[in-house]
Amino acid sequence: MKEQKKQTKILLGWVFVWVVSTAILSAGVNNLWDNVLITKIGLFINLAIGVGMIIANKNLFKHYDELQKKIHFESMALTLGLTVVVGLVYEISFDFGVINSEPEFEYLVFFICFSYMTSIVVNSLRFK
Repeated sequence: MKEQKKQTKILLGWVFVWVVSTAILSAGVNNLWDNVLITKIGLFINLAIGVGMIIANKNLFKHYDELQKKIHFESMALTLGLTVVVGLVYEISFDFGVINSEPEFEYLVFFICFSYMTSIVVNSLRFK
């Protein structure tokens, strides 16, 4: 349990650094700099931090017990399925003129986060 807490803190650190690097990159282009080379370097750094975050998440899973793994894997499966279905419907709705605004990836990311957090809570209650 002590190692799991340590790995959780490590993951939290990676997530924080990735969010900050994403924010700097998003705000920096055209506001702080107007140079494609700097943007490419920023994208590479952001990608590297993202890979570090994924590895930290994988390392955390090694310290989960079987119930925690089951909860997270089922939540991931549900989130993946929902994201594919809802994402495609969202895109097709725009293509067929059902919605007027072009689909934004940020909304899909929010949906992924909401789906995953909700399914973690539901599965945690379900398996207790």
